[in-house]
Amino acid sequence: MPAPNKIRLGTRASLLARTQSATVGNALSEVSGREWEEILIRTPGDDTTASLNQPGNPGLFVSTLRKALLAGEVDMIVHSFKDLPSAPEPGISLAAVPLREDPRDVLVSHNGLTLATLPHGAKIGTSSPRRTAMLLALRPDLQIQPVRGNIDTRMRKALEGDLDAVVLAYAGISRIGRTSVISEILDPLEIVPAPAQGALAIECRTGDEILDLIAQLQDPASRITTAAEREVLVGINAECSTAIGAYATFDGSELVLTAELFDREERSRVHLRETLQVGDVRRARAMGLRAAADLLRPSEFKPVLLVRASDNEADAAALKSLGIASISDSYLHMTQSESPDDGARLLEAMRSGVDWFVVTSQMAIPSWGNLVGSEELQAALVSAKKAGMKIAVVGAKTAETVRSLGVEVDLIPREQSAAGLIAEMPKPVGSVVFPHGSIAMRALPDGLVARGARVHEGVVYETTVVNHEPISTLLLQEDHIGALILRSPSAARAVHQKFGTAPSVPVVVSGPTTAAAARELGFAVVGISESPAAEDMAAAIHQHLTA
Repeated sequence: MPAPNKIRLGTRASLLARTQSATVGNALSEVSGREWEEILIRTPGDDTTASLNQPGNPGLFVSTLRKALLAGEVDMIVHSFKDLPSAPEPGISLAAVPLREDPRDVLVSHNGLTLATLPHGAKIGTSSPRRTAMLLALRPDLQIQPVRGNIDTRMRKALEGDLDAVVLAYAGISRIGRTSVISEILDPLEIVPAPAQGALAIECRTGDEILDLIAQLQDPASRITTAAEREVLVGINAECSTAIGAYATFDGSELVLTAELFDREERSRVHLRETLQVGDVRRARAMGLRAAADLLRPSEFKPVLLVRASDNEADAAALKSLGIASISDSYLHMTQSESPDDGARLLEAMRSGVDWFVVTSQMAIPSWGNLVGSEELQAALVSAKKAGMKIAVVGAKTAETVRSLGVEVDLIPREQSAAGLIAEMPKPVGSVVFPHGSIAMRALPDGLVARGARVHEGVVYETTVVNHEPISTLLLQEDHIGALILRSPSAARAVHQKFGTAPSVPVVVSGPTTAAAARELGFAVVGISESPAAEDMAAAIHQHLTA
């Protein structure tokens, strides 16, 4: 009988990434008897000198490895779990979380000094918003210096005196055998670690036979603690630039979770504990969502559930301004359209000359670029802009995706909605290119046509119900949710499908079409917002809760 093929393990070329991958590969060989081989993958993040905390940069390392996995170039990939995006990737499964290394942060200093004994105004190297906020909370006199490079490069900046100290993860230093340079291990209740710091995540293609082999490396305690910590990220819509820490411990029966969030000038902390059975990952994740709600705004009201695939930030901020907490847990998922036809047709329309380019979702630009080629799209945009085309967008984050291609936005309406955009576009509108999703509401294109516009529209991304069961269904069952916002009929259908029926919580909807769909499914609609603007949706929720 021929020997099984070697397991192809994809990894970045850095010392730390290769060390982590080798540890996993060797452990897998021990439990499975299969040999493995290293496949080096170069990523855009290896070459950039820009901060990876800026919009558009998250996941540069992760996305390249995942593309190689989905393309069949490798059989499995290993990540530092803290670097993984919080949203699941279709076609890829988290196969195992092995035994976690110490999750704490450490100080590596020039003269072996501790955080307390560093001189006034000492220069500390870190590019982490979380570490920056927490260090300055303890020592406001410190000068924080951004620092990039691999772990050796960053340590050298402190050891050779370019900086007074750097803050790094204990796990990374331990894995490359350099713990002797550590000056101090920082208290995790003062410098709260990043969610899942110190843990590795092993991914493979969903349904592959190798999944069962990898699952043998799972450490139950590590899986539970990281599940709770990472769900805090999901619940607050965290990005790479979010200063958020989460630290959980599990003794086999009790899970204790501490989370801390720095939001502009505000600092909030939550400390929860719950008795759990080993392997109860679902309840651990629910605990993380509850912690997220408490971080965003502890209040007399139960949190409001936000279920959109993306762009929940505006709703969360508007609710917070009214003293209402929220939890984000997507029931819909957006992916790039499989057919390039609409994308190619829209690109040709833009090249032929139009008056306006309209974008209402931050998914539109990257998805369209993937369909027709990012360089082709950028060239067409730049050329059309020089020829007089104007650009209108809904939302600041959508505007960032446009500006990333080197063109400026002409119009961001005050009311973040189709009606607001139409109202502020000058007459006559002329011709419009509008790339959108598969279930986009008709209000914008139909409204533009009603004003005499000629609209070239097409689907560049798909919106579907998520494959997994959202953890917030457990919170709905246990009466932890105070209200629900539904912005589209598809959102109503998704929640109904995943919960099994219409949950018995008050619902505020956007517009009569969504209201009719929600009521038909059995939802208790208590308010219909005057507009889709986040402020109006929040006001409708507030009116109900305070009635």
